[in-house]
Amino acid sequence: MLDFLRRFYASTVGKIITILVGVLFVVGFSFLPYIIGGGGEISSQDVATVGGKGISTDQFNSYYGSLENEYERLYGNKLNRKQLKELNLSGAALSSLIADKVLESKTGVFGIYVSAGFIARNIALFPSFQKNGEFSNKLFNSVLLANHTTPADFEKSYKSQIARSYIRRAIEESFSMADGQFLDNYKIDNKSVAFKIALFKSLTGAGSFLKRVILSDNNFKGLAKEFKGTLESVPLYSETGFVKSSYFKKYGLNESVLKAIFSTPANVVISKVFPVKSEFAVIKISSVYFPKYINVNINKNKKNTMLKQKKAYAMQEEQEFLYNYVNYLESKADIKINKNALAAFHF
Repeated sequence: MLDFLRRFYASTVGKIITILVGVLFVVGFSFLPYIIGGGGEISSQDVATVGGKGISTDQFNSYYGSLENEYERLYGNKLNRKQLKELNLSGAALSSLIADKVLESKTGVFGIYVSAGFIARNIALFPSFQKNGEFSNKLFNSVLLANHTTPADFEKSYKSQIARSYIRRAIEESFSMADGQFLDNYKIDNKSVAFKIALFKSLTGAGSFLKRVILSDNNFKGLAKEFKGTLESVPLYSETGFVKSSYFKKYGLNESVLKAIFSTPANVVISKVFPVKSEFAVIKISSVYFPKYINVNINKNKKNTMLKQKKAYAMQEEQEFLYNYVNYLESKADIKINKNALAAFHF
């Protein structure tokens, strides 16, 4: 589901800020496909509401600032306006805050209760609040003051973070993957594809060829010549290997072409003309090879490698499951966006 940010800052103060702004959900999920409402039913102090509960402009500004700082730390320099626009940090911040609110609203449904004693014990263990190995209330208050927050707000934010983490864990642990499913998915994700690509100088020529070749079924090579196209055969490549190949760069292919090639069965002409550099391409899949993954006579090292791959793949699928489930919860939630408040924020 998706995360392209590190979850925590390196410094002690940074970790505190992380808790305050909820960076455990830094990227968020859906990047606001559900933006609705013009702000009439929402307080001017809120950028959004989830089930009637507001997300304040102060929360939004703080969250956005934390994301920008984190990206600048990862990039190693100050982000310019173009980079900020490409990263869409405002969308990431709002989406993350909404996802957090949605999960918090399900605390009762998941039977999660975080006691005041649990919060107090955990806060007392924070190294940043300890002096000579013991909790210091004076240090606690001074650190929070330096971060412009109060003990009550910090404890509330920390409690919400703990509740969300338990809900996420409950959702993730409800996901399971059978060995057969893993092997099937592995084969699909690691398959190799060979194809033929017919290139034409004009879109009209490529379109006419595509119509004819679909009707004629197996005469791809002959018709390419008849329509004055140039033909080249690309050997078997995995998706990763193909992106690294000279062919990918040569034709100026992109993600949409890649997706079409690796999702089409063998001996099928893709029913779309693709613009490639200064020409237009029609592609036919020649063959698809699914790798064999399991061998009963594998050695110990290879077996360990497979287990690591399976674990990594399961974690990836688990995160996708969480991503989809939270999107589902969001689709059922009453979410309103204050466009006026967002417009006033200079991204």
